Amino acid sequence: MEKEILYEGPDISYHNWNVDIKRVRDAGCRRVGIRAGYGKNNVDQKYVVNALACYNLGVAVLLYWFSYACNVAMAAAEAGYAIAQAAKYWKRCPIAFDFEYDSVNYARKNGVVITKALATDMAIGFLQRVEEAGYVPVIYTNRDYLRNYFDMDRIAAALGTVYVWYARYTSALPEGEKAIADVWQYSSTGRLAGVTGNVDMNKFYTDFDGSIIQAEREDRCNLNIKSFQAAANADGYRDADGKPLAEDGIDGPKTQYVRRQIALQAKKSGGRYVAGSTGAAVGWWQTRCNEILGHSQAVDKRYGPTSRTETMAVQRKLSLKVDGIAGYNSIQAAFYN
Repeated sequence: MEKEILYEGPDISYHNWNVDIKRVRDAGCRRVGIRAGYGKNNVDQKYVVNALACYNLGVAVLLYWFSYACNVAMAAAEAGYAIAQAAKYWKRCPIAFDFEYDSVNYARKNGVVITKALATDMAIGFLQRVEEAGYVPVIYTNRDYLRNYFDMDRIAAALGTVYVWYARYTSALPEGEKAIADVWQYSSTGRLAGVTGNVDMNKFYTDFDGSIIQAEREDRCNLNIKSFQAAANADGYRDADGKPLAEDGIDGPKTQYVRRQIALQAKKSGGRYVAGSTGAAVGWWQTRCNEILGHSQAVDKRYGPTSRTETMAVQRKLSLKVDGIAGYNSIQAAFYN
């Protein structure tokens, strides 16, 4: 039977900088792969913002942990780190063991030769812990690793069910390889709305049994958001009900509504930029620019040429659209950076 492609989607990490998950979703991507972290409890620097955006927008995920394990105990520990990050947002979702050439090189530098038996044992150790915690086990692999590192018969016997995320950069998979793949990572140079530059792209042949269950979570107060809410209130912005924002430090629907009303910018007069927007929100933005860049522009609550220049510097640093206007996406990025 011909395998049906259910949908496509990217996989992202810190290396993709700031990803606009809403634009990714609106481009038709129903699931996004997200690196939760790597090695000994190193959480990906963009995991929180990427995971939170998927959680809030109802986008399904495929989480993965890049392994630097040298033995089974280390691999099982990495699974625990991945589960801890997943549990912040999802009670159940797919979690992949990502063991690649850099993993083998790291082990070699630490005096460990990764044999096929050891790689298989580590995969089983990671994936069994994922399964025991109620998550869906996935193994990321390619043709070389299937031949030389992973004994899939032994992994399948140990797990019962394990999904295969298969990397092969080609225009079409041979039938034998297509039969193996539940997810096909077909490109590392994809282009997608909401992502700056190249991005890994995947075709999903499975929906993982619909296995996404969101966790009930209590958002913590983010002081960057709280100070923005206070500034917006001071400037007279109101939510859709005409009320001031609750200054709770949570970027909920009402705060997002207000963000859509704001576009801080300079104005052009006589061929040069002069002060345009003014007020407390401008002061908030100037402060965040200073904190993000380590600069010291005057916090005078007047958005003139210096603020425009500093805004473009922030936008370049955070891989945002460089237009010199502090609007919805730039303000959101400033919440979490």
